[in-house]
Amino acid sequence: MNGMLNDLTSGYRERVNRLAIFDPLYELERKVSKDKEGNPIDWFSLGLLALLFFFESMLTRRKKTSVQDLAEYIHQLNMDGPVKTNQEGFYKIAREIVDTFRDASGKKKARSFYNWETRQYEHIYYSLLEVRDSDLWQNIQYYRLTERGLELVFATKEYFSEFHISINQLLLRKQLEKGELNGAMREIDEMRVAVEELHRKMEQLNHEVQRNIISHETQDRYLKMLDDTHSRLVREHEEFKELRSFVVETKTRYEYENGSEKEHRAYSQLVRISRNLEEVHNLHHTLLDKTITLKRAAMQAARESLYHAGLTAFNFNQDVTSRVVTSPLPPEALTGILRPFLGPRLAKTWSPLEIFAPQQTGPGGETENQEVKNFLNPEETGEDTGFLYRQQNNFRALTGLLREAVGSKETLTLAEIIEILGQRKDGADMLSRRSFYDFWLLMHQRSPVTRVNNTEEDRAGHLLEAILSAWPEAEELSVSEKSGILRPHPRYEIQNMTFTVRRKNNAI
Repeated sequence: MNGMLNDLTSGYRERVNRLAIFDPLYELERKVSKDKEGNPIDWFSLGLLALLFFFESMLTRRKKTSVQDLAEYIHQLNMDGPVKTNQEGFYKIAREIVDTFRDASGKKKARSFYNWETRQYEHIYYSLLEVRDSDLWQNIQYYRLTERGLELVFATKEYFSEFHISINQLLLRKQLEKGELNGAMREIDEMRVAVEELHRKMEQLNHEVQRNIISHETQDRYLKMLDDTHSRLVREHEEFKELRSFVVETKTRYEYENGSEKEHRAYSQLVRISRNLEEVHNLHHTLLDKTITLKRAAMQAARESLYHAGLTAFNFNQDVTSRVVTSPLPPEALTGILRPFLGPRLAKTWSPLEIFAPQQTGPGGETENQEVKNFLNPEETGEDTGFLYRQQNNFRALTGLLREAVGSKETLTLAEIIEILGQRKDGADMLSRRSFYDFWLLMHQRSPVTRVNNTEEDRAGHLLEAILSAWPEAEELSVSEKSGILRPHPRYEIQNMTFTVRRKNNAI
């Protein structure tokens, strides 16, 4: 019997804690007041409406929400509603609701109860609203929902299928602001599960789209669903970017502080949070592409469905043959009936101007002096040739610096190369030039770069020859992508890469 009682009362405080946040709503319900026409005011529904208003302000990232904003919203919503009062009356209603959710003195709500698990009286303190900012000149305070206020909103409706990720993002931001890093890791894990679940739902929706679209009405319903999903994903994507910036700023602050062992542990946790958050963000970003693909699939499925429906409903013998044979129709009418089933008219014509076109007079049907398009020769003059010479010289100089930075190593990342070059005067100057970044883009595009037997004209005009000629012991140079964005100069950004050198006969 005792074991059963222990299981029954386990987590009793947490259960009371979840029920206590409903007390302010029931406190509003107990208020007795009437509007100007003597109708009773439904304070309970107005209180819930206020919670939803503050929650929507957080979702839309509106940072300043005051009592006056709440009063104007209730006033506009109640144009033809049950509450009959003026603007001042709605302000008093909004003020009363805010004071019920959060005491004007700043004190938290309290709930006393007997904990049957610990066998002693305990107290719970909470607040549904908190002051986010204030305007001292106008004596205005701006409010937002606390974590307990968010829990109350979530308890009023099942948001898991639609807004679970947005909820996790809001809670993650609050936990990061409070320094609760362990809880932040759990929120990220929950977001990962939610994103994976959305991927599965997208796959199911894809099958439903291809199977169920049989009319324009069904297509419009699916397209509206996909538009709503895409809009929500875009908002979540923007919030992910804000969270990433916030984590990076916090991590940078810890990085440059030589603090205690506790701060070092916090920095390590922030590194893991940043990595896991980036993985979830990348997984979430693929959902945007899936919604676009699903919209195209929905439109294609509608076209195919309507086409097959038309084929099923159409009978050629009845709709065309019988009509033509049984009804005496003039030739013009027959043309109108048969034209949709005829192919486009094709006419083969010859232009007299072709006699002035170049003629093939050489043996074997080839012209003797056929023009061959190729790379520019260095001997040619012009702006393009001058740019080519300058770029070749820049690439040779950069390759020389790169050889010194790499040394005997075979693999080096672009971040390490930039760090080495940044310590040298000539290397730092090279990082400020556009040609440095053109070099890596060209290498990545043409990777792997090897020596080939080109003609003299090709080799002279090819920019890659400037690189290979400055690296004689290299048999192959390859560049591959690596995660991370580098900013070696304020004007330029480039993705991190891995640079690999394969030398002849493994020579060093």
